[in-house]
Amino acid sequence: MTTRRFALALSAAVTTALTLSACGGDNGNAADERQSPRAASSAPSESKQPSESASSEKPGTPAELLPAYRIAYGVTGSPMCSHVAWDDPGCGKDLTAAGELAGAMAKSIERDFPDGEYTEVEKSAHHLVKAVNTVRKLGCYGMGSTPPKTDSAKLRELCPSMSTIASLAWLNFESNVTLP
Repeated sequence: MTTRRFALALSAAVTTALTLSACGGDNGNAADERQSPRAASSAPSESKQPSESASSEKPGTPAELLPAYRIAYGVTGSPMCSHVAWDDPGCGKDLTAAGELAGAMAKSIERDFPDGEYTEVEKSAHHLVKAVNTVRKLGCYGMGSTPPKTDSAKLRELCPSMSTIASLAWLNFESNVTLP
């Protein structure tokens, strides 16, 4: 199961890398010699309001923005928490980062593509945010601000299942972003 998840995450990363390496300017440089137009941005919040000089530029697509968002939100892979204890805070951080990334991506799409060009990406982002918020409300993985009200024996069973749903929502979101 872990090998399959790793293969899916690796496949998504390679697909993203290949997609980005195929993009670039028309100056004749090789793909690996070009610098990404978004590489200078350290966080998505810096590009929320385009400057006067950049206002005529076309906004980046979700596939182009995902690598920068991954760095900004600290998402290195797919958040898989079903194999650890229900109160492991590391998984809570991973799920929170994935949810924040998806929320930021949804806002970016709503702002930059109001005509519905990336509706499926936006829907899957909202689904991921909802799944992560459900895990948070339960108090799994140390995500809640208060101690969980549900019995810990029930959470031992419920948290891995809910985190699996969130992980699947991440994979759906990621595939909607990276696939044409």
